[in-house]
Amino acid sequence: MTQVSTRIELKKTPLGATEERVSELCLGCMLMGSSIGQEESFRVLDHFRSSGGNFMDTANCYAWWVGAGENVGDESEVVLGKWMRERRARDQVFLATKEGGRLRDLSAMRDASGEIDWSLLPDNYELQNAQTIRRSMDESLRRLRTDRVDLFYAHIMDERVPLEETLEALNSLVETGKARYLGCSNYSTERLRQAREICQREGWADIVAIQQQYSYLQPNAGADFGVMRNVDTELLRYLKENPEVQLLAYSPLLKGLYDDDQKRKAYYAWGQFESEASWERLRRIRTRAAEMGVLPSQLVYAWLMSQRPKVIPLLGFSRFDQYLSNLQSVAIELGEEMLGRLERAAE
Repeated sequence: MTQVSTRIELKKTPLGATEERVSELCLGCMLMGSSIGQEESFRVLDHFRSSGGNFMDTANCYAWWVGAGENVGDESEVVLGKWMRERRARDQVFLATKEGGRLRDLSAMRDASGEIDWSLLPDNYELQNAQTIRRSMDESLRRLRTDRVDLFYAHIMDERVPLEETLEALNSLVETGKARYLGCSNYSTERLRQAREICQREGWADIVAIQQQYSYLQPNAGADFGVMRNVDTELLRYLKENPEVQLLAYSPLLKGLYDDDQKRKAYYAWGQFESEASWERLRRIRTRAAEMGVLPSQLVYAWLMSQRPKVIPLLGFSRFDQYLSNLQSVAIELGEEMLGRLERAAE
């Protein structure tokens, strides 16, 4: 049986080909300030930092959808900014945030009863034009109480705006010192390739990281997640050929379905994964986890951190005990034999 330590010391790893060294897990701060209150958010942030964590991720839209309309998307950045100010921790944090996922009109997203109409979402995203990008950065800096962001992402793939305009605006943020590095999220591989070719041709700051949905279960062919993009073989092939771009994995636990069948049944996107192959992989991860004496969710994190090209998973959670359980996954060491067993059916 594998004993998972309660005392964790996170290792540092290079961020792509940059000279930065960040923690092997990136703390996902999405629910801070909305479903996770300030006190518990501070508790997590304090613990993460004391465990050697320095990589923290948020966005300028987290989390407007929580609640009945009282949240507007400022909440996560506000709490994180307050924590960094009170703890005087800004210089110890590698801070990532995003633009492009904020909505133009939140009031249009809910009906009279307060229910969200998700079909309205694609047409409500702010444009990723130069004016919006620069304004978004200034607003994020104000909420985060800082003068710069270490990693600034284009949050979604906005094809309504010429890619050159988006990239030039992002480059201007690096030139002024408001962003140190640039990333993208939910880009297709072709869009990533085009973006990097433009940056290199124009001498602009290049993309050093891409953040996509990535988990042990693999979606069905043709799966549709809306603006969200899942890691696929094409992207993995590109990243193997271009290791200077760091892969970050969001939603690695797919809303908790590995540990809990009730959560699987409640997961809105389960239909995008459900197949004979997915049932087999779900049974396999649970069997291997039981053999090792760990949770399936913890084994998913360990599996991701053992992948090549290298992956930095986002550490998601909605409670402190859940955060701690997920954090403990870094103590699980997977050899080639176990990695092989996770890729083939039980003997």
